Amino acid sequence: MKQIIEALGKFFYRFLKRKEHFYHSMEKSEGKKTLFLLFLMTPIAMIAALTFSDSFKTRLLIFIGYLIISFLTIVLSAGYHSGLKRFQRDKHGLEMIKINLYGKEYPKLLLTDEDLDNFHLLLMGYIPQTKINNRNLIKNGSSANYFFVFSLMHRFVIGGIVDIDTTRRKILFGLIRTSFSMNGSPVNPNTLESSFSRWNTSMKDKQTMVLEHEKIVEVFGEQ
Repeated sequence: MKQIIEALGKFFYRFLKRKEHFYHSMEKSEGKKTLFLLFLMTPIAMIAALTFSDSFKTRLLIFIGYLIISFLTIVLSAGYHSGLKRFQRDKHGLEMIKINLYGKEYPKLLLTDEDLDNFHLLLMGYIPQTKINNRNLIKNGSSANYFFVFSLMHRFVIGGIVDIDTTRRKILFGLIRTSFSMNGSPVNPNTLESSFSRWNTSMKDKQTMVLEHEKIVEVFGEQ
């Protein structure tokens, strides 16, 4: 009995290994996958041809027509999935809340119509075509206020960004660098890091009111 079990184990091991290799080969080549699916459709085409006609000529036409329709369907499906993969690659990687921004009192946030359009793209998961210009300045200064951007992202990133994990934090910082400008200037990576640490600490302190967060909530409400 032990020998039989071991022999069956070796058989299924080889079977599973070959199956895995076959699936991997199919995944690497769309052409192989298309031909394989077309091969599977051939017996069905033959059965359909034999079922629906007694004439050889009609059977042949049904057989060829079925294969052509199957081929076009497979190619169309493969093209759609290829496009879907590219579509997903274009997304920035953070899940964001999608709301109707239009009609809100966004001028309070010093955002223009163009800024709003580009922020809408951000909410949809895309990198904006033009950077959103943060014109909110720190008190008694001409430098842009990073707390405003963090508070804005905190409102719309699902789950917020307070104590965001390392992986999503990396995506967040990259997204801010590519999607925002600070009063017309590029985002400073060093300022971004230090400002986020201070903002994160302030947001967790119940005794501290982060004015930028309050301003965002006033316009868009709580998450």
